[in-house]
Amino acid sequence: MPQSPDRQVTQTRAALLGHDMRNAISDILSGLELSDLSSMDYAMAQQLRAVQSAARQLARLSDEVLALVSGEALPSDTGPAVIQLPEFLQELANRWPTSAANPVGLTLKMGADLPRLIGTPERALERALVNIIGNSMKHTPKGVVTLGVTLDSHEALRFTVRDTGRGFSDEALARLFELGGRPAASATPGTGMGLHIVRELVDRIRGRLDIANAPDGGAQVSIILPRTAWAPGVSLQSAENAPPDLTGKTVLVAEDNLTNQLLIRQMLETLGARCMVAADGEQALNLLRRLPIDLALVDIEMPRLSGLDVITSWRADETSKGADRLPILAVTAFVLSSNRAQIYDAGADAILAKPIMSLESFGQAIAALLAKFGTPPQVACEQTALEGTLHLDRLLALAGEAHGRELMSRLIQDFATVSMGIERALTNMDYAEMRAHTHVLISLAGAVGSSTLQGKAEQLNDAANSNDNGVISKIAPGAVDDLAEIRNWLAQQNETRFGEERA
Repeated sequence: MPQSPDRQVTQTRAALLGHDMRNAISDILSGLELSDLSSMDYAMAQQLRAVQSAARQLARLSDEVLALVSGEALPSDTGPAVIQLPEFLQELANRWPTSAANPVGLTLKMGADLPRLIGTPERALERALVNIIGNSMKHTPKGVVTLGVTLDSHEALRFTVRDTGRGFSDEALARLFELGGRPAASATPGTGMGLHIVRELVDRIRGRLDIANAPDGGAQVSIILPRTAWAPGVSLQSAENAPPDLTGKTVLVAEDNLTNQLLIRQMLETLGARCMVAADGEQALNLLRRLPIDLALVDIEMPRLSGLDVITSWRADETSKGADRLPILAVTAFVLSSNRAQIYDAGADAILAKPIMSLESFGQAIAALLAKFGTPPQVACEQTALEGTLHLDRLLALAGEAHGRELMSRLIQDFATVSMGIERALTNMDYAEMRAHTHVLISLAGAVGSSTLQGKAEQLNDAANSNDNGVISKIAPGAVDDLAEIRNWLAQQNETRFGEERA
């Protein structure tokens, strides 16, 4: 159905406002990234870290608001994701530094056996925790607010916010999840929407809420994520998310904002690249025509010649000369699908939205782009199929002393069966057998804590379901090597723990 003129005007205004919002937030984040916080006193540095964390969340929330206003469907936050849990938690804690204006602050307590990576949509988890912590802060004028993160039985991940306030009244407990459910007699300002929002977010990430008054006073709100919710299997791309090594590559940065120039240049040089910077579109096109460039990062909105014009002109040059295609990453604050379509139509190979949140996301965007050209960059550190003995220790502890030997024997046998089955399926290109064995491998790899192999098993299983020989041929050899590594490791663990040679 055609859109009404008023609707089109609203969407256009939303796109323009969204662009300006992202540019403003980008300037804030870029300035904070370039600030030397180590030279400041502790209190000031903490305050700036809180501003930085809040600005990052504001950038994510502005995308969602823009999508609601414009009717756009931005990338979903309900699918697989990877969060580096210690860093995520520390950044969250930075949002509430202790100060004269906020004497409560937030105390972070992390269990010693927490996973380093979790596969949970970051926006939803962050928003839920921010709402819970914010509520606790409002209801705790003095005392302590604590965020504790632990692994419960069966590896359920628990995020618990406790405070030393008054706790929930009986009326509040009865109306916890109602929209605007704050009791009329409550003297604390607010809308009563916080826990309503939290429940929706926690449902989205397949967790559950546990809300009560703590035995020693105050409120206690927990988000509990079963293992199937926080560790569904890290995808291959996410498991190999080490920063790319761009040593020896020359990268053109076409960007007119001086702060963004400096930030992007620093990140590229950290990844080993040699940078050429152009302050406007004409200069960028001239550099492309004069110098050998391996990768171009092009801002869309530049003076003298727009980024779209730069990309279009360069693609025309390539066609006329019969030259190889240059990887081009468009960097833009325009995020709506109509903008993206226009950028891709001009000849960009990928889009990176401003503000750039971290070196990790920046590096992953570049790695994904170069992978499209069949020459993925080397990563700065090698990945291994093994990530320590923690998961095996837990399995053996759950099995108990009487059954530990039997469990280890079954693990070794199951891995041997799966390994032989995958090799046989690969030789015969038997999709049914590949599906059967990779389905088992997903669980086995998760049981011993190998997210790398688990991700490969999931990709192989998906490829076998769609009869995708190309993906299978690409992924399977690495999975077979990982299986061999894990089988040897299990044999060593068996001998060390139970004094038995490999069966």
